[in-house]
Amino acid sequence: MSEYRVASRYAKSLLGLAQERGVLEEVHDDLQLFRKVCEENRDFVVMLKNPIITHDKKTVILNKLFESKFQQETVAFLGIIAQKHREMLLPAIADEFHKQYNDHHGIGMANVTTVIPLDDTLRQDFKTLTGGLIGKQKIELSENIDKDLIGGYVLKVEGKQVDESLRGKLNELSLIFS
Repeated sequence: MSEYRVASRYAKSLLGLAQERGVLEEVHDDLQLFRKVCEENRDFVVMLKNPIITHDKKTVILNKLFESKFQQETVAFLGIIAQKHREMLLPAIADEFHKQYNDHHGIGMANVTTVIPLDDTLRQDFKTLTGGLIGKQKIELSENIDKDLIGGYVLKVEGKQVDESLRGKLNELSLIFS
């Protein structure tokens, strides 16, 4: 079974449990913090994936790091995942949980890549554009900077891409004249 499918199933189970217990927002915050730790600490992710480190040791590490910061349900969930020897999937589960949380709340996700950082006006314009494309009022916009675009933007939303960059236009022209 693919990593995505397994992560999706665990995320769905945790989402259901958190809703049932009335701690959905808190568990989401916990997993957002977990995602941030994974993004900022490559060694932590390597440790989770390392087959030489025993599952018991990984459980102890997870408990020491997060027991005092996370909800009881989140800590128990991390323990169950480690007990089932699936701790290497925790970053993917946290990502998938965030996607399912957004779906549950009707929040669309988009990624925009530009040459310069967006100001508040441009950010709102992209959210409005994206909302119109996918029919959702709330948009979570992640931003990337890529100087190689030369100008313009690349917007990715729900498997679609809108490339309005100068690099993209130059590539199109080179294909036409080739």
